[in-house]
Amino acid sequence: MEQFREKLKLENRITAVLCVILMVFSVLGFAAEAGLVELTPVTGDGRWQSMWRGMVSGASFGVLVLMVIGLIRSIRALKDEKKLKKLYIEANDERQIQIWTNARATSMQVTLLLGLVAGLVIGYFHMAIGVTILAVESIHAFIGFAFKIYYSKKL
Repeated sequence: MEQFREKLKLENRITAVLCVILMVFSVLGFAAEAGLVELTPVTGDGRWQSMWRGMVSGASFGVLVLMVIGLIRSIRALKDEKKLKKLYIEANDERQIQIWTNARATSMQVTLLLGLVAGLVIGYFHMAIGVTILAVESIHAFIGFAFKIYYSKKL
């Protein structure tokens, strides 16, 4: 349990740093939209730029809220042995780990297939976007293949 406690403390430190980074993105997006800072995407008209700043600040803020909730949960667990044990059991539940592993594997396969189809279809309408999607899908496939080799040797 002590190893889990130390792991949780490290995760909390990393999460806190990421929260600060997300807070900066969120505040910059809000400040740019309010006209307090000059932070404008290079392309697009004013509506696109406003939408982008809103999306960046909103997404950053949303993820920040979720991370803060998780951080509070972890900190509370570190102070209460029962909550810590419950969190340990949740984190090491083999059934949930297997479900997530299978879900991620299936998600990767579906994403690769849909991305391939999307890249081929969109290529007829806009070549640069089609090639970009195919490039991203190729990188995704190579990363998956690299992890397959890594885990074959590790396990």
